[in-house]
Amino acid sequence: RRVRCPQHLTDISGSVPEDDGEFPTAEGADVLAPTPAPAPTSSTSSMSSMSSTSFLAPTVQAPTITTTTTTTTMITTDPIAWATGTWTTGYWDCCKPSCAWPGKGNVEKPVRSCDAVSGEVVDDPNEPSVCQGGRAATCKNNKPFNVSETLSMGFAAAATSGAHGLSGDENCGQCFELRFTDQVHKDGGGWPWGGADPSVVGKRMVVQVTNIGYDVTGDHSFDLQIPGAGQGIFDQGCKKQFSGHKSGDFDCDNNYGGGGGASGGGR
Repeated sequence: RRVRCPQHLTDISGSVPEDDGEFPTAEGADVLAPTPAPAPTSSTSSMSSMSSTSFLAPTVQAPTITTTTTTTTMITTDPIAWATGTWTTGYWDCCKPSCAWPGKGNVEKPVRSCDAVSGEVVDDPNEPSVCQGGRAATCKNNKPFNVSETLSMGFAAAATSGAHGLSGDENCGQCFELRFTDQVHKDGGGWPWGGADPSVVGKRMVVQVTNIGYDVTGDHSFDLQIPGAGQGIFDQGCKKQFSGHKSGDFDCDNNYGGGGGASGGGR
């Protein structure tokens, strides 16, 4: 279901929905959380201009650090009601978040991106993505964090299918509360995936939409930003942001699934 964005998340992303006050606060989301990594300082240096775009679950032992899906609940036509039977995956590709581009969502300002070299916040929302030859990348502090034993927070790419209130760009900056279940999801071929790892069943996560998952459709609701969970098609951004590493170091050479556990494959 959609909820009011916690300050823990908006302090990191720098983006607040204009209609945020119309939605309920997720239980426990307004308590003081362990302080996540501070937002990078803003850079006044000018950036190069080229071309275009791109595309995080709990560190409560992430619900699955692979593209094996975790079943969750979220929203329907009633923006405050719960929907059931949706499922999530994980990714981290270091690219500039799609919602960091101007003109996306009903927000005060776009979400932040960071300079792939300096780590500072990028001032120009039109700076191209590191995955497209530019310098704008995902900020390192976008990794998920725990608020309590049963609640975590982070960021996610939203579906574009129109199902469950998720349609892409207009969801930029919005926050959703997820509840992890043990329900198994079957893909088009009947192969079972999920549900959530037993360690997170019944636990919740509040995510802010900072990216758009153009391949996230149907009952697949969110692609959660989790370091090591797979770079997907954009497998060159992380090695540009973190020099001295090979692309495979960031997901154990498994672009769709990642390291496969809390250890992230040990690399």
